[in-house]
Amino acid sequence: MRLPTRTIYEVIRLSGDRDKRLANIYSLSTARLASIVISIAQSVGGKKAEPPDIDKLIPFPLDPESARAMDETNEVYKKLIRQRKLPIHVIAALKKVIS
Repeated sequence: MRLPTRTIYEVIRLSGDRDKRLANIYSLSTARLASIVISIAQSVGGKKAEPPDIDKLIPFPLDPESARAMDETNEVYKKLIRQRKLPIHVIAALKKVIS
């Protein structure tokens, strides 16, 4: 079975986006804790400042496009599965992502 190169690149790009989102999800609690620690340190130092934006403390910037991209990614996966363009072992691996 041969897949078009464009499809392969799209799946790789979408999986990279997914990895970025997962890295942000795993880093979110650490970023919140760092924000609290920075706020406490600033208050002890007598400096009255706002806590830093969490977006600056996570590995990849947050954007509203990411939420839509996840939905679009799932739709692409479902479409490829319906068209039977992916090998069976890839479909099995994607089952966790889609459901």
